[in-house]
Amino acid sequence: MNIGLFFGTFNPVHRGHEALVSSFLSSGVIDEIWIVVTPNPPHKNVSKLAPFQNRWDMLKLAFQEQPNLKLSDLEKHIPPPHYTWKTLSCLKERNPGSVFYLCIGTDTLQTLSTWAEYQNIARYAGLLVAERPNVSSEIPSELDSFNVQFCKHNKTDISSTQIRRAIVSGEMPGIDQLHPEVISYIRHNRLYQHLHKTGDFDPTDNPSRGGCVKDTNGPDPQNLE
Repeated sequence: MNIGLFFGTFNPVHRGHEALVSSFLSSGVIDEIWIVVTPNPPHKNVSKLAPFQNRWDMLKLAFQEQPNLKLSDLEKHIPPPHYTWKTLSCLKERNPGSVFYLCIGTDTLQTLSTWAEYQNIARYAGLLVAERPNVSSEIPSELDSFNVQFCKHNKTDISSTQIRRAIVSGEMPGIDQLHPEVISYIRHNRLYQHLHKTGDFDPTDNPSRGGCVKDTNGPDPQNLE
């Protein structure tokens, strides 16, 4: 079975993540997709992260009707730091008969060689890349040893950073940005409202335009949430 692996903090999960999952599953390359939730990225301010269980619950709500999808909390149970190649090694050991593809965007394709021990990724997984407008799909020479497949994707202009900023400002995003049950969950649990009060969030920060893939490798290639 071919399995796509979509890594991230999902803080919170939003319509952009949902659109990416749909594009990856429609690619014809993978049979199912596993969303791997990162507990504590080594280079991020974890005070901005909602608790792992809250992020897990929101993912369950957002994807409850999505077939061929599983959630994985593997990284919660293996020692940090959670570098991608280490997690892939663990997944391959536990699922030796599966063929894995790391699901990323073309922006990450261009910066993957900056990730910690990125060459090891090719030992355990291919790359399934969501093509994006105005971003090069050329495969960098550093990735010549990788099995790279592409799928079409229309990027949505949504980021977890933008959503948290709106919540801090007292404006809950609408259903065009968040699944309605995720909106209800955030309200019920009063998530992210503390950030401005504690000084952990600066409303003047530029929002991320990433929001799609693994956020735990070496220099942060983008604000991946």
